[in-house]
Amino acid sequence: MYGNPPTNVKPGARTLRRLRLATGLWCLSSLTAAAQSPALLGEVRVHASNLAAKAQAELEACARPPDNSLTKGPCPELARLSLLTGVLWLSEGDAARAAAQLASVRSPRGLEAFHGWYLGEAQSWSGARPAALKTLLKAKARAPATLSRRLELRIAELQLELGQAARARPVLEAAAAETPTAEALLSRALARIATGAEAEARKDLRTIVLRFPTHPHAAEALRRLSSEGPVRFSFEEQVLRAQALVAQSAPTEALRQLDEAEPTETGKELAAAQAKVALLRGQALLALGKEADAFTALELAASTGRPATAAEAMMTKARRLMRAQKHAEARALMLSLDARYPENGNAPEAAYLGSWLSLTDGRYEQAIADFEGFEARHADSKKRDEGRWFRAWALYRLGRFADARATLRALMEDFPRSSLVAQASYWSTRLAQLGSLRADGSRGGQDGGLALASASIDLAREYRDVVRSFPGTLYGVLSAERLRELKQPAPRPFAIAPQRMTVAPPASLSLALELARTGLLRDAADEVNRVVGAVRTADEALVMGHALHTVGEFGPAHGLAARWLWGQVYTTKKPEALALMYPRAYQATVEANASQVGLDPFLAWAIMRRESGFRPEVVSSADARGLMQIIPPTARAIASELKATTPAPDDLYAPEINVRFGTWYLSALLDRMGHPALCAASYNAGPSAVSRWVAQRGLLPLDEWIEEIPFKETRGYVKQVLADYVVYQQLYGDAEAAPGVALSLPSPKASGVAF
Repeated sequence: MYGNPPTNVKPGARTLRRLRLATGLWCLSSLTAAAQSPALLGEVRVHASNLAAKAQAELEACARPPDNSLTKGPCPELARLSLLTGVLWLSEGDAARAAAQLASVRSPRGLEAFHGWYLGEAQSWSGARPAALKTLLKAKARAPATLSRRLELRIAELQLELGQAARARPVLEAAAAETPTAEALLSRALARIATGAEAEARKDLRTIVLRFPTHPHAAEALRRLSSEGPVRFSFEEQVLRAQALVAQSAPTEALRQLDEAEPTETGKELAAAQAKVALLRGQALLALGKEADAFTALELAASTGRPATAAEAMMTKARRLMRAQKHAEARALMLSLDARYPENGNAPEAAYLGSWLSLTDGRYEQAIADFEGFEARHADSKKRDEGRWFRAWALYRLGRFADARATLRALMEDFPRSSLVAQASYWSTRLAQLGSLRADGSRGGQDGGLALASASIDLAREYRDVVRSFPGTLYGVLSAERLRELKQPAPRPFAIAPQRMTVAPPASLSLALELARTGLLRDAADEVNRVVGAVRTADEALVMGHALHTVGEFGPAHGLAARWLWGQVYTTKKPEALALMYPRAYQATVEANASQVGLDPFLAWAIMRRESGFRPEVVSSADARGLMQIIPPTARAIASELKATTPAPDDLYAPEINVRFGTWYLSALLDRMGHPALCAASYNAGPSAVSRWVAQRGLLPLDEWIEEIPFKETRGYVKQVLADYVVYQQLYGDAEAAPGVALSLPSPKASGVAF
């Protein structure tokens, strides 16, 4: 049965996730008088081991001050320490001890609802469910919005477990309708069973089995369905379950399900059903690495399936061929898909990727024709601007500068809101400059028209327009460098200094401050997110952002700036908005560590801005952690180089540790690569890949080399980091003395950091 385990069973993963303490608010309590000792709060922030025991020792010292103490009776922060200690015992799985501790001391003033929430959870997990329900109902009466929903759902779960299904069902019905997860569906099913709605409950149970086949609750749902006899699924349901198994990375189970699938159709309907099975079989076999068998199945699906099935099968095979660097086969299959099924949703992507493969293989004439065809056939595609850009790039690679420039000018005119306008503007001017160089014989090209017309093109004016129109972008940076190359003055896009506003934390942040002061950092982070989510105007965002800066919450402040203050940063260039968009987050820590390894701190902030948005709690799908997104294996390698203790994975959330390791690694990469663009590329894609790209194309100028980076993610990463690095220099450094960005690339050192 879904719900609490028997008495003395430790909290499971679901509750531990909910109780996790340190997902944010790293500095929120730093400017307030901490209730707990700074050492204890610091250890809470980094998920240190034995936290509950350490808090217990501090609590006992607080409760019984030494005889020579001037304090009579317990220390004034006993209630807060007791609350934190109880929460820590609960998070470590000792629910009975947590309940005893939380019940022994009254709640801190203002945190009664949170005290009740954790006491109720502790009582529930230690088996005292009636008492837990009573505690949680009392807590809900005083709960803030961020806690109220959690309490409502937990109360409903307990009511269900205690036989009060009629009371629980409305809440569980609404929760499952809003977010139909396996947990929510099972809770609703149990409530429906208990209130006599068995038919509706069976629908929920079947949905769990079909859509969430790998979830632990699927076994419980299947057991309940089987209690009245063998469970039979239609062919369509078997296919749906197999689709879910493939999507949830269970290909072997998917193949077993497909082996059991028995279509009941006949004739053409039977062939269509078998094609669906073949498609799924091919996808499952690809996941298992059985490419030959997978291709056989996919070819069957493509040749016998209906358009939707056939197109999906063709696209699946083409993508695998593309990954295997079999570009000619992949392109042929994609263009065939586009020709056979132009109305299918896969067709625009197939036409686009097939055209891109021509370009990446250096078949520029073919790429031009392919992209022209793509744009003509798929006028509604959201990638038409990208197709136009790549067509211009192919023209450029052929030396047809005038045609390339005309294509870019058309891109800017036809897609004025495209994110590619900045690079189209820069490259349009750069092509005019290259046309002038061609007239001097220093750059080849096929067309002479641009060479003759370029004398009438005011290159300096066009470059200045790019600098002014696109501050904060790589193309503004490159345009400024091209102006210096032309011996022309370059305008400063940000000729002002960022300015901090003196803003006291508003009343809306008071609860978050109290929670952080107590050490309940997860709850404090929820409160900050609620307050930030309530902002509705740019003026509110500006004030709230600086209030968050005051308490060290740079991530939420930067998020507010990115959402609300774009115009104030890049159009009106308001100093207070610039300070939020480009903060010197954790300034003392960054500057001290950067100085120790001889690194420009502005590069560290540029990397940090791109990696985490200044949120130390961020973790990626690759398990990269913290401000500078360091994965544990890299941390181990850095610790070895530094002859330092290897940090535990959760220690990487601590700004002090993360910045120390991140700045060392960045410095080592810069020493090996010799250019900030290569350094940024290496931070994202690894130094081995970047060294290979430099060996292949290192004689290209910087701007062209960046556009030729084969990984889209790395290409975008380098553009942003390099631009942010220069902006930080302009805002906080000596702009006149800044070295600028070299437009040619050095050769990386043969040895150096390689991880």
